[in-house]
Amino acid sequence: LFGLLERKPSEELVKQLRLSFVKGPSPISVMACKALVDLGMWHGPQVVDKSMGQDLSSHLRDHAIVFHPVNLCDTNGDLNIELLDLLYARLGRYDGGNSSEADENESVQAVLGEGFAKILLLSENYPSVPASSHPLLLAKLISLYFSDKNKELQRLKQCLSVFFEHYPSLSVNHKKCLSKAFIPVVRSMWPGINGNAAGSPLMVSNMRKRAVQAARFMLQMMQAPLYAKETEKVDENGFEESPKTLDGSVHLSYDFENGEEGLAIRIAAEVASFHAKKTAAMKSYTSALCRILVLLHFRLSEQGAIKVMRRLLNCVAESAVAEKELAKELKRMAERLRAVDRYPDQELSQDQANLILGRLELDLKLDVDGSMEMPPTSARPTRSRRRARHEESSSDDENSPTYVVPINPGIMSTRSQRASKTAALSKMAANDDGDEEEEGSEVTCEEDSDEFDQSIE
Repeated sequence: LFGLLERKPSEELVKQLRLSFVKGPSPISVMACKALVDLGMWHGPQVVDKSMGQDLSSHLRDHAIVFHPVNLCDTNGDLNIELLDLLYARLGRYDGGNSSEADENESVQAVLGEGFAKILLLSENYPSVPASSHPLLLAKLISLYFSDKNKELQRLKQCLSVFFEHYPSLSVNHKKCLSKAFIPVVRSMWPGINGNAAGSPLMVSNMRKRAVQAARFMLQMMQAPLYAKETEKVDENGFEESPKTLDGSVHLSYDFENGEEGLAIRIAAEVASFHAKKTAAMKSYTSALCRILVLLHFRLSEQGAIKVMRRLLNCVAESAVAEKELAKELKRMAERLRAVDRYPDQELSQDQANLILGRLELDLKLDVDGSMEMPPTSARPTRSRRRARHEESSSDDENSPTYVVPINPGIMSTRSQRASKTAALSKMAANDDGDEEEEGSEVTCEEDSDEFDQSIE
């Protein structure tokens, strides 16, 4: 309270709060955490940092904040770092056996989670917090929400459930932030990717399920409708309604980087970044991303994003060629994109493609000279029927085992059919083995996705 009443926080007060936050007992650390969060939100984190006698604005490069690793065991070093770095570092630290560190399951993580959630929810009221740090904060909150290591933080998860319900619908900037956080969240949760530890098959399966749940949860937030208070109109009966287009559907105009188009391009770029030779973890990871990708939609107004996505789908299809159903879904998505492409024969210039990718902050070289048409989804060509018994296809001989052609036409027909059946059964057995191998590395079965959908409902 004393710090809030001051016109500017004093150096002595801030130093004492920082020291108590890092080194104090659990109840004192919780109270110091609340005080630091309140001071940061009231005065702004830069003002609190300046009270230390240091101007830390020079550490912000291109208005992009980077949270440096913080050694919370270093008593002297913790006073020379930024306030946001200090708070964020403690948010990511799991205090395993300290569930009784405060009354009613209140912990430092819970206080920090609620504070950062409030900053993100009312981001327009806190301009002193760099907007470029919002995706990083949001990604951390989503990871905590789906973490299995913080079962005692029920209060925090209840707070986050309310936060996630309203956050994506308040502003298009929140949609943009969510789109940026999507790939980092899934990448950080997937076992065997980005240096993440794996473990036993059961542990890997559970980790994949949680990552898929988080991905679908973020997808639902991206597709949640926006609150349109400023555009609402009152009809004659006094009911409020949103402006509609000629076809009767609600249409809120915002750029592709804030919508599903930007997220789709980010996912496609992530899948395309993996090489042809992938590990089982990489295969399951890209497969999970593709299953989210086919659920996204493109608006007719975003013609540039549509053309970029049509080209990226060729690279994505190569990653899913071994999965028949997924390849079919990607092909159907390509057909939908072609249907909404007003000028399907018009080429996209390299500068236009680079501009779109640059707005999404993607470092990707897109080949604009290639074809936008999807390759065939079938991995095995279907054999044509034999039109006449005496016209045995020479191509069948390549796929069938070598055998001596008998003189008797009846015997020839019977043995030929048997040989063809044997070859077909051999192919089916070989393909089943390959499918089983591939299925072992896939993300999760469809039942897992259905279970999650039911839990959300």
